[in-house]
Amino acid sequence: MVDVKTWRFWQFLTADGELEWVGVTRPTAHARIDRVKVWTLLPAQRRLIANWFVSHDHQLDESDRRWVHDSIDGWDFCDAAALVPEPSKDDVERLSRPEAVLAFTQIDDIPLVKITGKRDLDSIYRTRLRNE
Repeated sequence: MVDVKTWRFWQFLTADGELEWVGVTRPTAHARIDRVKVWTLLPAQRRLIANWFVSHDHQLDESDRRWVHDSIDGWDFCDAAALVPEPSKDDVERLSRPEAVLAFTQIDDIPLVKITGKRDLDSIYRTRLRNE
């Protein structure tokens, strides 16, 4: 079962309503930087990485955001993780060159299994395989 005590779950949609990212935040983290950081899923790598440009977008007023930020529950996170597309090569490269919010040393990652547990991780990837 997903860890709902530590994490808040998100899906990030384009203006057209298309799912572009899924991610997590830690609103009760001790360090301020960890409270504003958004980790987004890299499906092929089965990990979430601190995403400085989604983190930056997350701090803007809704009217200035690139994405629609939709808070979801843990079950919906697992469903969305099974459907979210792989980020573009440019976006993955961009993650390693922070321009705002995070410093390079703050670009950390979290294994997806730490968020979902093994059973839900396996379910996500069985669904991803069926949808390919």
